[in-house]
Amino acid sequence: MDTKYIIIGCLLFLNLVCLGQNRQTTDSVPNPTRFIPQTLTTNEFINYQLLPLDSLFESAKTNPRLKAIEASIEAARYDLKAGKRDWWQYFSVHAGYNYGILGTYTDQETQYTPLTTVYSGATQSSWSVSANISIPFDKLFTHRISVKKQKEIVKNVEYTQQIAFDEIKNEIIELYCTIQYQLKLLKLATETITLYNAEYQSVQLDYINNKNKTNRLLSDIKSSQKDAKTEYEKIISELNILFLKLELITNINLRNR
Repeated sequence: MDTKYIIIGCLLFLNLVCLGQNRQTTDSVPNPTRFIPQTLTTNEFINYQLLPLDSLFESAKTNPRLKAIEASIEAARYDLKAGKRDWWQYFSVHAGYNYGILGTYTDQETQYTPLTTVYSGATQSSWSVSANISIPFDKLFTHRISVKKQKEIVKNVEYTQQIAFDEIKNEIIELYCTIQYQLKLLKLATETITLYNAEYQSVQLDYINNKNKTNRLLSDIKSSQKDAKTEYEKIISELNILFLKLELITNINLRNR
């Protein structure tokens, strides 16, 4: 009887452990709804005014691509400073200080006296200072060239940063113009849908009142209406993608201002 209760208790304990592990695994999985980007409504898109290009360019200076190159520039400048001071390695200075008791032992022996040892000592301190110059001629004659080379390395990294910034500005310009174009298309697509909706209602009303004996025109308008809505959804999707790309490059939340 006792063994039965022990087995049941072990099974219950294992179930609790498994349940806790499952709960921990579930909690560790991020909630995907947290990462849904914010989108604008149709009216907000149509009435949206993009920031000036100069503002977008200025904000893009914090782009990680430029920050990485900026760090390389700082590292190259530090190397340049170290290279200019490299000649200090040719000089060395040594200093020392001694303190203690200096003693001597002297053996004395004569024909009439046995061998005796005499000790004499005194407490004293001493300083020592020395300087040394060691100039390797190969480094001496190439020092100026090494400094000039490091200066060119700094310039090269600075040019790389400017090239990267120009590339980012080109990306911003392309996205900017494409967004402006898509906003115009969205306005036209919205007007087209409104027109097809009104025409469809009118034809549907005529069909119901038997003014139009065939539903051929009704189906054609319905098909055109469907195509217009599909084009509208494509434009909205494209605008969201473009805004996300522009926000990523410029580090500006354009849809929350």
